[in-house]
Amino acid sequence: MAATDTAAVTITQYTDPMCTWCWGSEPVVRHLRAVYGQQVAFEYVVGGLVEDFEGFYDAANDISEPGDVGPHWEAASESHGMPVDTTIFETDPAQSTYPASVAFVAARRQDRRAGHRYLRALREAYATEVRNVNRREEQVTLAEDVGLDVAAFERALDDGTAREGFEADLARTRAAGVRAFPTYHVAGPDGEHRAAGFQSFAQLTDALETVAPSLDRSDPPSVREFLTDFGPVATQEVVETYGFQRGKARQVLQSLVDEGAASREPRGNGVFWDAGGGS
Repeated sequence: MAATDTAAVTITQYTDPMCTWCWGSEPVVRHLRAVYGQQVAFEYVVGGLVEDFEGFYDAANDISEPGDVGPHWEAASESHGMPVDTTIFETDPAQSTYPASVAFVAARRQDRRAGHRYLRALREAYATEVRNVNRREEQVTLAEDVGLDVAAFERALDDGTAREGFEADLARTRAAGVRAFPTYHVAGPDGEHRAAGFQSFAQLTDALETVAPSLDRSDPPSVREFLTDFGPVATQEVVETYGFQRGKARQVLQSLVDEGAASREPRGNGVFWDAGGGS
């Protein structure tokens, strides 16, 4: 059941690297990780949001081509709070979400946690850095950035094993009847719970505590430690984890920058913060 030997609960997120609501779920996931630690294991199954825009139509959001995605991202960002830069849809939009998904599987084959770091890097690069992560050069650069064995990563892309793993994820997604990203499957000693679509921290903690009533929830670490553990983090991730108003979060984060303990980087319609000195 579990993705680790020690975790009491496994949360499986059916996901896609280019889905804005999966990107918008990152603050909730980091909040859960900050307060439950190793008691909860996370697993990601990539479900293939868009195979090819040539034959794609999202009736709910009236999206039939990459240029239609920008307004959807902007509206979603207003709701979930994570930064986006829609310039990508003017300069180099992805025609499919499959190549980036295959790259994630190539990373996941090496190490589960490194795979998670790589998925986060894919999301950040496409959502906020105007980088088309379907391109091989971008995928390799991100693999280097998160500390993967780049030669092994590229072999997995070239020899078909990453694609084979992705096809297995697609089959698993279909078998589970998943139609919305993200969708969560929460499994623990006292049962299982399924939830489709964006879920709040409260909704997921209710599910966790139903399937594993003995879980212990800790207070999150200091904001400085949070940056060290998870950085770079968007302002919304601090808002979510600490229950701050956005202005308070910016004030706390800027004070760390002023002390030389953090750096600040505007991207798109938001700001990222990281441990260490900088601008």
